[in-house]
Amino acid sequence: MRRDTWSRFWEKKEDLDGVYPSSPAVLQALVRHLGVEPARVLEIGSGTGRDTAALAARGHRAVALDASFEALALTARAAPALVGRGIVAGDAFHLPFPDRAFDAVFHQGVLEHFGNPAAFLAENFRVTNPGGLLVVDVPQRWHPWTAIKRVAIRADRWFAGWETEYSIDELEELVRQAGFEVVESYGDTMVPSLAYRLLREGAKRCSVDLPLRPAAPPVLRDARERLRARLLAPRAARWIAHTIGVVARRPAADRP
Repeated sequence: MRRDTWSRFWEKKEDLDGVYPSSPAVLQALVRHLGVEPARVLEIGSGTGRDTAALAARGHRAVALDASFEALALTARAAPALVGRGIVAGDAFHLPFPDRAFDAVFHQGVLEHFGNPAAFLAENFRVTNPGGLLVVDVPQRWHPWTAIKRVAIRADRWFAGWETEYSIDELEELVRQAGFEVVESYGDTMVPSLAYRLLREGAKRCSVDLPLRPAAPPVLRDARERLRARLLAPRAARWIAHTIGVVARRPAADRP
């Protein structure tokens, strides 16, 4: 993935209001497994830095790393408390940190942009403390979005340049091969839906600005969220979800 691809993407974003948030499942997994004790946490390819900021607000020593200076500038504007040691420019394949520097490493919507995921995850392993946490979130292969994305990539119209996708079995195996032990996995869907997002993009071309999310009464929203949680709970849902994630740990036996 070329840095200038993302530089062009992020330089158009003046604030977070026009950027869809990533899957909430990532932050939920981190909060669930990290506990309340302050931890050293690294987000790779942080983009908006929303989750890094949320973890810092919980008392963790969180660092947002990105290769795009434009993304880091957006993070600095949105989360000024991170400015300083909490915002770092760097290469995911040559992280500017010593071995075992973090208690948790995570990334979402990042791994799929590289053709050498094993090297990417090996660097994750290097900077993760033994017993430390890894959370990886990527697009799921068997989803309608994949077909749309591949057509756009072939036509050189995909906003993110080249990317791929994974099945849950493939992702878990990649994480294991990197030396981690899989703790759990999850699947998540688009909120708002793919149909609404496509409608919104089409409306933009007609100079019509639709809200980031369609309006819905709180009762309907809550009911929809409960139904979504039930549908995503079985492992079989990992094969129909829009995104999937793996939560893993570096074996504690690696401790000296």
